[in-house]
Amino acid sequence: MDRPPETTPGGTSPRTFALNHARPKSSFQGCSRISDYELQGKLGEGTFGEVHRARSRKTGALVALKKIIMHHEKDGFPITALREIKLLKLLSHPNILRLEDMAVEHPTRQTDKRKKPIMYMVTPYMDHDLSGLLDNPSVHFKEAQIKCYMLQLLQGLRYLHENHVLHRDMKAANLLINNKGILQIADFGLARHYDGPTPRAGHPVGEGRRDYTGLVVTRWYRPPELLLQLRQYTTAIDVWGVGCVFGEMLFGKPILAGESDAHQLELIWDLMGSPTDENMPGWKNLPGGDHLSPRPRPGNLQSRFREYGPGAISLLKDLLKLDWKTRINAVDALQHPYFKKEPLPLEPHQLPTYEESHELDRRKFHDRKAALPPAPKGGTVGLGPDANGATAGFNSSDAYGNIDTYIPSYNREEAGSRRRDDDRPRDDRRRPTSKDSGRRYDRDRRTRSRSRSPMHDRTRDRDMYRR
Repeated sequence: MDRPPETTPGGTSPRTFALNHARPKSSFQGCSRISDYELQGKLGEGTFGEVHRARSRKTGALVALKKIIMHHEKDGFPITALREIKLLKLLSHPNILRLEDMAVEHPTRQTDKRKKPIMYMVTPYMDHDLSGLLDNPSVHFKEAQIKCYMLQLLQGLRYLHENHVLHRDMKAANLLINNKGILQIADFGLARHYDGPTPRAGHPVGEGRRDYTGLVVTRWYRPPELLLQLRQYTTAIDVWGVGCVFGEMLFGKPILAGESDAHQLELIWDLMGSPTDENMPGWKNLPGGDHLSPRPRPGNLQSRFREYGPGAISLLKDLLKLDWKTRINAVDALQHPYFKKEPLPLEPHQLPTYEESHELDRRKFHDRKAALPPAPKGGTVGLGPDANGATAGFNSSDAYGNIDTYIPSYNREEAGSRRRDDDRPRDDRRRPTSKDSGRRYDRDRRTRSRSRSPMHDRTRDRDMYRR
């Protein structure tokens, strides 16, 4: 009997066949002890783990150890880490970060007997992430260098999409670069298997086939269809993120830095033009679009990126197309004329090398940059006139960390009395009077209500990762 077309000669699905045959047999070593590695310092940390630099005692190679933090041990092993480990064991491509090993740190006799083992993901050490390089004031990318990085990024993305994998968190901070000029896509904590159409030359991916959670992609890189709550999304969401990264490499900083989802949409409309039935068919039918009436505007992408030439503008327009159904795919983007015009892309080995740049290095730089001198005596911090009658500039470090932050005059007496009260023993503090009780306690009640929302958001996000 003939084998069904959905299977390969090995009896597996085309997706599994492609992944198995792309993966070298020795790419994943197994499970080691943490003592097999010499820790050399922390590179970064986040909600779901810490990253340390280390050296293998067996091979001498530099590696990165990603510590998997168990925030809620009773819930078991984090689903985001499970997905990342599963996918990285299957994937093998020069532009995808490789999972080499899993390391276990077992409790010792001196530690609490109830303490569970700590797991580490072991990957090759990369000298930088793209966000760190772009944040470095001494680093300036030339166009031929940007083209080299873009080609590597699109090659890695094409491999993911052809193997039915959505990354779902495409951004500059998740693109790692070493001093050999190799770029690799990292952080697959939000990635998942994708059941929809895969990219083919000359054929946009079109409509999605099933619902997925919409709580994915960092806001600055989130496409308009996700902001409008599309659930049946496709590989086009990753392509939009690549467009944002491309613009960031050209511009030197994020091009769509929204402060809220509504603000993010406004920035997108400013750049690409307001949505219409012609440039974004069906947007009004999305759950988040029925109540929107954005003011008409043509978009300023042409003027904003004029200095980078028509080729770069053309590729940006294709990557950031509002209509997700006809947005360019990774296969066609690799063949874009932009990469065939002067200056031609450099080879990875021709790229310049830089001093190592990681998350903690970036934080230290920004902390030094944010350390500003105190406000002059007789003036106010942030708002209002200074001693010379001029208006003081807003100082973010003072605004969030200094008790003498500017307070409107009609609230100063109340704020001062509250500070004096807080210095007294609890039983001796001034009781609220009939004059101020309503105003103060209504405000405190609103503050307590707002303080609950971050926990609600974290609970919601944790539940989302189980989908």
